Amino acid sequence: MLEFSGEVISRLSTDERATLTNMVAEIGGMTGLVIPDTETVRFLRERRGIDVQLESWMVSDPDAEVAHTLDIDCSKLEPMLAQPGDQGKGIAASQLTTPVRIDIAYGGSCTGGKREDLIRMHQVLAWADALGLRVAPGTRFILQFGSQDVREYCASHGMLDTFERVGAELIEPGCGACVNAGPGVSDRADQVTISAINRNFPGRSGPGQVWLASPSTVAASAIAGRIVTFEQFRQTLSKPTPMETNP
Repeated sequence: MLEFSGEVISRLSTDERATLTNMVAEIGGMTGLVIPDTETVRFLRERRGIDVQLESWMVSDPDAEVAHTLDIDCSKLEPMLAQPGDQGKGIAASQLTTPVRIDIAYGGSCTGGKREDLIRMHQVLAWADALGLRVAPGTRFILQFGSQDVREYCASHGMLDTFERVGAELIEPGCGACVNAGPGVSDRADQVTISAINRNFPGRSGPGQVWLASPSTVAASAIAGRIVTFEQFRQTLSKPTPMETNP
């Protein structure tokens, strides 16, 4: 069992915490827990209609035995990518020095299709839409909602029009490319996918290469036609062209 706590965790939404707990299996864990706090109370009240009082027994005892304590300085973290073949092959996005062209961008699934994930993708795509940008030619952008509740949330907040306007293909909730089914699955070994799913074992989403990234990186990459974070893409577009610097 892994227990997550700390200042950064306390600022994460329940959707974001769910991604952390989902992935503990990859380091040998059976269960992932986040110490309940005011965010837990808020989520249960607003999303489940349940009022919960925090109790002392809901956290580990101060003298509980633990196998390891890992302290992570999150101020030194940056957007990450997982290279094809294994989600454990992580690199910082800044380490990707050679452009990687993509054929498919897949945003969604149970892991990357929660409300918070769609909000992040919408932020990127609304920015792109305001600049008149669309999904890059030759790139297919699949956006799948994690549940019908998420789809309805996006509809009620006016996100669907933005998604469709930039060229995203919207598909209903369900098991999809994450389990090698439906839109977003590659057809050939030479195809490259950037995906917000949780695992990228060979053959997981077809015969092609699957990179893993955050929802915002997937959305930015879909517009750019290559793997790029939102911040990197914005910086690229803000740089003057040679014609602008040499009139």
